[in-house]
Amino acid sequence: MTGLLRCAIIEDEPLAQELLEKYIRRVSSLELIATFDDAIAAFDQLPVLHPDVIFLDINMPEMSGIELLRVYPAPHPAVVMTTANPNHALDGFDLGVTDYLLKPITFDRFLKSVGRVREKTGKQTTRATTVMEALPTPATDATGTIPSLSFTDFIYLKTDKKLEQIRFDEIVFVEALGDYVKVFLMDRYVVTHLTMTKLAESLPPDRFLRINRSYIVQLRYIKTLDGNSVITSTGHDLTIGPNYRDSVKERIRQWLIT
Repeated sequence: MTGLLRCAIIEDEPLAQELLEKYIRRVSSLELIATFDDAIAAFDQLPVLHPDVIFLDINMPEMSGIELLRVYPAPHPAVVMTTANPNHALDGFDLGVTDYLLKPITFDRFLKSVGRVREKTGKQTTRATTVMEALPTPATDATGTIPSLSFTDFIYLKTDKKLEQIRFDEIVFVEALGDYVKVFLMDRYVVTHLTMTKLAESLPPDRFLRINRSYIVQLRYIKTLDGNSVITSTGHDLTIGPNYRDSVKERIRQWLIT
């Protein structure tokens, strides 16, 4: 199926509403069909408008975005939730939302959400410049295939009996500690009860590289490749395992300018 994505906005903050409207108008394959200030009015009118995607604010008076989703007639359109509070993400995904945008919303992050909506709805644009073409091209892996985009830009890790949101772009590298992993961020680290294998399944394969059994490093934070070691931008010197040397050098070679 091809065609425009019909978009509706449910947002009570005027500035956030205007920003989403501007973003939608900048993408030729999107069509804005309605904007609502509150969820109750949207609940009455949206089933008749048949949008393909709803950009839905979570925190609204009288009826929240979460409450709207719970009573919206099934099957509901694709939903991209917008909020300034990351703690609501789990509730949204439990209700089947397609993506989650943290305010303030950037245009490149908005485009990624649109791409995920197209994957879910099956509506692919045939225009010369598509939404996905506007995104940075992901690097191919050693087999020449392009890894799929991750569903979200973050994971939740259990630390000190609480769930903490860790964004992928914050992770410098991960160290295995038996049944635990130590996740190094730019300015700190967190330890969680999780195996390296399980964590690796949740990390975007186009952004992270395993260099031995004990370490996974984010490519953007590899500052130096020195013999059989990588040095991160945080100054950590990590040894490349013998069984991983060829794959590490191949991934680094993809960005080599000769």
